[in-house]
Amino acid sequence: MSMTLAPSQTIADLLPQAVERHGERVALRHRIAEGWRDIDYAELAENVRAIALGFVDLGVAPGDRVAILANTRPEWTYADLAITAAAAVVVPVYPTNSIEECEWVLRDSGAVAVICEDASQVAKVQAARAQLPRLKTIFAIDKAPGAIGLAELIERGGRRDPAELDRRTHGVVSADPYTFIYTSGTTGPPKGCVLTHGNFRAVLDAVRAHDLLAKRDDLTYLYLPLAHALALIMQLATLEAGGAIAYFDGDTQQIPAELAEVSPTFLPSVPRIFEKVYAAVTRDIGPMVLRDATRIGSAVEDLRLHGLPVPPELRDAYDQFDELLFKRVRAAFGGRLRLAITGAAPIAPETLELSS
Repeated sequence: MSMTLAPSQTIADLLPQAVERHGERVALRHRIAEGWRDIDYAELAENVRAIALGFVDLGVAPGDRVAILANTRPEWTYADLAITAAAAVVVPVYPTNSIEECEWVLRDSGAVAVICEDASQVAKVQAARAQLPRLKTIFAIDKAPGAIGLAELIERGGRRDPAELDRRTHGVVSADPYTFIYTSGTTGPPKGCVLTHGNFRAVLDAVRAHDLLAKRDDLTYLYLPLAHALALIMQLATLEAGGAIAYFDGDTQQIPAELAEVSPTFLPSVPRIFEKVYAAVTRDIGPMVLRDATRIGSAVEDLRLHGLPVPPELRDAYDQFDELLFKRVRAAFGGRLRLAITGAAPIAPETLELSS
């Protein structure tokens, strides 16, 4: 494989370059009936290319807005990268949005197509269809009445010349819009923030420079909604680095159990998950013991972080608390966690200290 490619300049060329560098490595993991299925970079690229050609056949033009109304899952990633490869603009929509909220985002963005997860999401769009004059096509990841399925979309893409898609992908420049991210609308209707390929490329470069992203050997556990910029950045950063993404199974109540099962090395999250882990591992630990354990643990980790020796008496105390508590924390996250990032809401200092 070529390892001398120039750095990615847009989000459109991110996947082709990742495939050149990491083609046989695992890119995505998701649960199926028999367990967890791995998808390598080469297969990811084939799926994305097939879907993108389907968009081309159905008339999605460069610059058109295509919405995604689905939970975090592999097909969200396929759709995102396929829209981008076709030189169109990704418009994420939160799957929890009401009919009225979906209507607003689709109408305000001028979306010509929307990719829905299932029949329930298709129903929201159909209920608002009369107010969406620019919307031409509804797709569905899971089979749904009144929507084009992924199999048909891929079949239609087989009619197109792949060179047409290559021309579109190579024609994307940094100033072109990559995505419209909509705000929560707490001060009125959601506002669409236009983010260019250059904007996202700069963010990826900036956070990587501060060592806050996944690395080549990382397994990222992703449950955050991809309609949010943080999850979108984590997804793209993992793929660019050659790491793998393990998607949650769709049930937020099962996240703690899945963390222990999947054993991720990188976890972008919100405070709630760390709070659940904190409550679970400290349920039978008294407050005084917890205070001392946190103090000793923080002191040892600070010394290690600065490359300083740990005094024997401090190490002995640490080993006792490790047996009592710290190993529980590691096990709760699967035992391999290298880096976790939290945001979007305040987190209690004691939760942060114990989790780290």
